[in-house]
Amino acid sequence: MASSDLVRRIVLLVVLCVSGGAMAQTGQDTSLVERGRYLATAADCVACHTTDPAKPFAGGVSIPTPFGQIVAPNITPDPDTGIGKWTDEEFYRAMHEGVGRNGENLYPAFPYDAFTKLSREDVLAIKAYLFSLPAMSQDNPVSELGFPFNQRWILSGWKLLNLRKGEMKPEPAQDDAWNRGAYLVEALAHCGTCHTPRDFSMGSDESRKFGGGAVGSWQAYNITPDPVSGIGDWSDDELVEYMRTGMVAGKGGAAGGMGEAVEHSLSKLPEQDLRDIVTYLRAQKPVRDPADEKPRHGWGAPSEDVSAFRGDETGDDPDGRAIFYGACSSCHGMAGAGTDDGEFPPLFRNTVVGARQANNLVMAILEGVHRTVDGETVSMEAFEHKLTSAEVAAVSNYVLKTYGNPAGATVDAAMVDELRRNAGEQPLVAKLAMPGLIIGVIVILALVFWLLTRRRRRSLR
Repeated sequence: MASSDLVRRIVLLVVLCVSGGAMAQTGQDTSLVERGRYLATAADCVACHTTDPAKPFAGGVSIPTPFGQIVAPNITPDPDTGIGKWTDEEFYRAMHEGVGRNGENLYPAFPYDAFTKLSREDVLAIKAYLFSLPAMSQDNPVSELGFPFNQRWILSGWKLLNLRKGEMKPEPAQDDAWNRGAYLVEALAHCGTCHTPRDFSMGSDESRKFGGGAVGSWQAYNITPDPVSGIGDWSDDELVEYMRTGMVAGKGGAAGGMGEAVEHSLSKLPEQDLRDIVTYLRAQKPVRDPADEKPRHGWGAPSEDVSAFRGDETGDDPDGRAIFYGACSSCHGMAGAGTDDGEFPPLFRNTVVGARQANNLVMAILEGVHRTVDGETVSMEAFEHKLTSAEVAAVSNYVLKTYGNPAGATVDAAMVDELRRNAGEQPLVAKLAMPGLIIGVIVILALVFWLLTRRRRRSLR
């Protein structure tokens, strides 16, 4: 064999080895990015980290809390305004320990108490996906929280009480469906962040796990298998349909944060994932609210009152009937029965109108309903700037008394004003923070005064 042929064959062999290795690496990278895309979708990262659809994950969403506004950061790979300079270890620490790149505590509006359960491989797959996206340069406003909650060091105390660090491991005694559902519910989809009530420290109240919580002014309903307060009388297919489309006939539709979760996350998951979620939720402890008489979708019947067109001449308060027939009946029907095609749901046997708390009904009137799934858009007009708080209260009470749970018909203008702020009920820790701080300062000053007085007396002896 000529030496030149031998050289050519050696060069060809080297090229094939190098290119083969590069192709294998590219295949691995693509697989990792696709895994990360799926995980980021299941975690609904886009909901909190996207304000402008043209700049996905660039942050800027203002999250209302009882302590102030928390602004979600830019998580694109931009090196200056995003996470482009973050290492794998820094990203993992943020997800698992709630610690930022500079060692600062992160606010738990970022649900790292759930994400700590993610495996290291999945955390780094999410990072790989985010780093595959275009870098978006976007400076976002800083979070605005009142003192002392703007002091991040106090979150060390919150973590001590509420953060249980550690990756989630499969339960050997449970089947694959249960374990997959547990990982989705507890870690990735962080369902408990919204659907579990909070205790005095704003940590999850595990004694009422999945028993219903609050997200700003919206209520996240009970998703335990209790047949009255929870989802116990929903079929598996109905629960899957609700997560896939945001709507189940005879039950109701998703709005607010749940509508966003359906649009951006749940509707994009494989059906098996949704069924695994159902499997896991079915296995949870039922949580019953003693005040609930029957399921939320069990209230109401068609009702038509044409006398409403004459209005209420008995007083100066807004007439809820007249407002309903003027602003609502054109879509929801004269008898509140909705439309035959389901585009506008009936108001009776509706999980929102049948709730004892009127929050979600009021918020739907104020903010409207907007979700798009598989190209189909469901939209309800927002009346935030068209109706006064007194008018919103009047029509809410009329709808609750006529089509739903009359126990919720206690809405007044002050309540609507509070819900408009969308900050949620102030927890005990927030109510006591400033008085406690003042008392602490007084005690410290009294102690200092006592010590100085004692020292002065000793010097006079």
